Amino acid sequence: MKTMSCDMCEKEFTAQTFEQWFSQMKIHYMTDHSDFMEQAKNKSKEEGMKWMSEMKTKFEGK
Repeated sequence: MKTMSCDMCEKEFTAQTFEQWFSQMKIHYMTDHSDFMEQAKNKSKEEGMKWMSEMKTKFEGK
């Protein structure tokens, strides 16, 4: 199991895989960072994929 904090706050999430961690983060972002999620709708798919790649690399390095 790996634990990694949200990149916007200090809340931690624990999971065995990045996909499990990301599922927890999606719910967290929608409830605790809804303002950011609204702004993210205007970002490109490439920006989202870059974030995903960076977070996966960080998670796997733990």
